[in-house]
Amino acid sequence: MNRIKLTIWPMLFLILVGFADVKLFARDHAHNIEAMTQAVSSWIQVNNNGFGNQQTEEVSALEAFNNHLYAGTSNLIDGAQIFRSTDGVTWTAVTDPGFGSAHDTAPPAILDMMVFDGYLYATTGRGNAAQIWRTVDGVNWARVVNAGFGDPDVVNMTVLAVYGSQLYVGAAKQDTGVQVWRTYTGDGNLSNWNQVATGTDPAIMTGLSVFNVDGGLYAAVQSETGAAAQIWRSYGGALGTWTAVVSDGFGNNNTTLTGGLAEFNGYLYVGAGNIVDGAQLWRSNDGVSWQQMITPGLGDPNSEKVESVFIFQNQLYVGVKNVSTGIEIWRLADGLAWEQANLDGFGDGNNAGTNGHNATAEFLNQLYLGTANAVDGGELWRKPLTLNERVYLPVVLRMP
Repeated sequence: MNRIKLTIWPMLFLILVGFADVKLFARDHAHNIEAMTQAVSSWIQVNNNGFGNQQTEEVSALEAFNNHLYAGTSNLIDGAQIFRSTDGVTWTAVTDPGFGSAHDTAPPAILDMMVFDGYLYATTGRGNAAQIWRTVDGVNWARVVNAGFGDPDVVNMTVLAVYGSQLYVGAAKQDTGVQVWRTYTGDGNLSNWNQVATGTDPAIMTGLSVFNVDGGLYAAVQSETGAAAQIWRSYGGALGTWTAVVSDGFGNNNTTLTGGLAEFNGYLYVGAGNIVDGAQLWRSNDGVSWQQMITPGLGDPNSEKVESVFIFQNQLYVGVKNVSTGIEIWRLADGLAWEQANLDGFGDGNNAGTNGHNATAEFLNQLYLGTANAVDGGELWRKPLTLNERVYLPVVLRMP
């Protein structure tokens, strides 16, 4: 039997393995055959599952602040907790579980974090009335919003954004859905927080982002009742300025799910999901006309929706929820073709998804992404700065 043996120069091999997504190709010129092998993935896990607590099911929010990377978590039993690191590997808890509250009042999850006016802010949700906390030094945290802006039915504060020198928060009330609040000061005086938008039906906001091309603030809204996905826009952010630029699931009522938002090369991208066809990614350069950018589900019917959209090394990345084989990370490497940038679920199908754009961050020139893992505890993965290239290696044909 003929055998094909790949001979790799040791020095070249060591160099290549040091890079993340270098795909190694070997060509048999005599038979015009190209064999490909994937180098060891550069993604590495940088926390113990659940930061040592299996009940911490998700690393739900990430943010860089004052030379530290902060990681917020979700724990429905003990309450949310925040950790930080100076190197992205060694982690220290900076809050007690649930911010020290008793079990029945402890906020279960950190849903987003954002830097504003010298403070790091964190929002909570998935349980009792939502809260907002902030810190100036990363260690001492103060609650600035309690009990859902005074309404205990406001149980989620899902996203934060800075727009026009104000901090915006997307909240969700159980019966009437999405709310938008904003503040100039961010302090604990509720009179300094103003509601500028309210919904009418149960829904959550999955993304809130500024689009610099047209100067608008955009919100992705996912119905809790199965209605079509919506995108809302405001110029200025004030009450009465919000209008729906997408109200019909991008023309398909089965597109009911939304994900994160990100601006890239003059376009605003938004993740979505169609309950029949799977994950979707849409983009627009004016907020009105939208174009589908991927094959639904990226060829996998189990890929439910694009949860996160983010930029790293001037490349567009998306995180795709897949409860069958695990989260998939895809990137638009050359501006034309999509390629998968991780192993399914990072090698564990229980890593089903991520908390949208909120659970991604760049820190020390490396990309971090948190996952939801209900079996083993939430994981945090890191991808370093890499060189991506195709390399052809010599092939030695040996006959027995």
